[in-house]
Amino acid sequence: MTTEITPSISSGPPPGSEPPRAGRHPRRRLLLILAAALVLVILVATPLVLRGMQSSAQTELDDAITALQARQDTASVLVDAATASVSGAEQALGDSAGKVLAEDTRGELTSAIAAVAALVAPAAAELDAATEAITDAESINEGFFSTGSALRDAASALGSMSFDASENLGNVAGTLDPPVARVTTAVAEWQAEQDRIIAARYTNNVHATGWYPELDACAGSVDITAHYADVPTIAEHWSCGGKNFPTEAGTIITLTGDRAGTYRVDGKVKTVNQHVATVADVPRGHDLLYQTCDNGQSTTMFFVALTKLA
Repeated sequence: MTTEITPSISSGPPPGSEPPRAGRHPRRRLLLILAAALVLVILVATPLVLRGMQSSAQTELDDAITALQARQDTASVLVDAATASVSGAEQALGDSAGKVLAEDTRGELTSAIAAVAALVAPAAAELDAATEAITDAESINEGFFSTGSALRDAASALGSMSFDASENLGNVAGTLDPPVARVTTAVAEWQAEQDRIIAARYTNNVHATGWYPELDACAGSVDITAHYADVPTIAEHWSCGGKNFPTEAGTIITLTGDRAGTYRVDGKVKTVNQHVATVADVPRGHDLLYQTCDNGQSTTMFFVALTKLA
């Protein structure tokens, strides 16, 4: 009996077949090459595209900054003018303190200054906000692979900024001119009254420093301080002008010559008998004393205290 051996299908290629050869799948290789080329193109082109987008966005931002700065400059002119007007009005208000006959004009100016200052404050804040926004925009750094979106957002934000408060200042500065003018007029009226008062004020001329010879000259008061242990004193004979010297406390007088100035009379402070009094009896502690003899009597010599005001 003969046994037949059946060959296994895995023992080799069937009769008539050819072994596989390299390069039998050119389409697959082509696809791989094309894919690699596409990746290379993307890698090369992407930075160029992104750079172009960033450049465009930066230009957009630069234009927005320039436009905002131009609008900011226009607003600054209005704010500066209003600020200068407020400063000038405040100077006029300060200079008028104590130099008006009535406070109504100063009160009006105070209110006007406050109203304008209240408008200047938000306008100045707008300028500060614009400066800060520009600084922030100029510091933006998106990175190499950015599309420029942050730059465009910043440009949009700058473009939307307004100066509405500044525009409200267009006619504000001039509103302070009338109340300033009224205060100026009030000061002039006060000064005219002061001049009138001074012209009508009692004036005494201290014509010399000395003693009896100068007193007897009857040319005005005499500074006799050196004879009274350096207690500041001027004197005058009753008949030469002593009877006209004011003694009522609170009276404002003017001295010319030696001891020149404006003085307030503080009233009679002491009366002595010249025949028994000594230098120790001369009252101390006053800016200046005026001495004369009541009704020309040496037994009733009195002193008037004076306080120097200016």
